[in-house]
Amino acid sequence: MLARIKTACMHSMTIAWSYCIAFAGALASFIDDLADTLGDPGVKDQISSAIGDVKTTGRILLVISVVTIISRLRTLRRNDQCG
Repeated sequence: MLARIKTACMHSMTIAWSYCIAFAGALASFIDDLADTLGDPGVKDQISSAIGDVKTTGRILLVISVVTIISRLRTLRRNDQCG
């Protein structure tokens, strides 16, 4: 299983970390809808007081993740061409 994870991340911890950030961002984007579905709007208020607007935070994390993955893939491609 660890070999599959390494292959999916192209043996790069930066890409693995970006996947974790993307997952956290996606989860943060859906937490509002999930809290409303479960019938507990108090969770939404608690999270908002801790980190601010949840949807905005989720979107920011997703953008950071995408930029990081693109830049890392660019350097991986450059290293493959040189080496």
